[in-house]
Amino acid sequence: MNKLERLCIKVPKVYDWITHQAEKEFQFSIGDIDFFTEEEPENQRKDNVVSDVCGYFLPDLVKVSCVLVEPEKPKKKEKKQELCQEVGERKDIFVEEFDTELQLVRIQKQGQFQIVLESDHKNGVAPLFSEPVNFFKLEKFILCAPDGTEVICHVYDFDCEGQFICNGDGTEWTIDLVLLICQSIQAEAEVKIDIEGKICKPRPEIILPIPDKECPEFTFPEQCPEIFPQPHKK
Repeated sequence: MNKLERLCIKVPKVYDWITHQAEKEFQFSIGDIDFFTEEEPENQRKDNVVSDVCGYFLPDLVKVSCVLVEPEKPKKKEKKQELCQEVGERKDIFVEEFDTELQLVRIQKQGQFQIVLESDHKNGVAPLFSEPVNFFKLEKFILCAPDGTEVICHVYDFDCEGQFICNGDGTEWTIDLVLLICQSIQAEAEVKIDIEGKICKPRPEIILPIPDKECPEFTFPEQCPEIFPQPHKK
């Protein structure tokens, strides 16, 4: 017969948890940004820049996508630049809907991405990669984040929707682009507990208007309940 033992454990307790998708619009035209046959930014030079982007792909249509640029490792004594983090001071705010006091929290998204242009027909034309583009967005959220908690932001998906358009003679082009930044935001603090529980999910956020593309549902890796935790023996 298995002996069960009550344990006191120290764990991060989640005080609040939401997922949120942020959007950031960009527009580029010829002269604003350069495109290269080389993907790695440190290897992008004059000898692999493409000056005639329209002519490079004609007569094919062009697909637009984006990739995040990995931040450089900070030098000694330099603070690492986080992609998503809390900034500023929190403000207590009474929310009548829930008859409780919550906190107004500011979350900053900051980093770099590259635009990738590809032939729509996959005819052997190599893709082009832009120089790194900076992005920045500051948003406010109402969370249960009292003193003593830490607000943690994690970008779990990053994508974009864009359109590349050439004018009639191919001498000018325009890119309209919308970044989609999917975030998991939670407030937590370390506590000691004795508890039985189950996996929880973030509470829903109402987003208006409903976008064409939505963030994927936040999921956990599948477990193996057949072997762990072991079932109680009678």
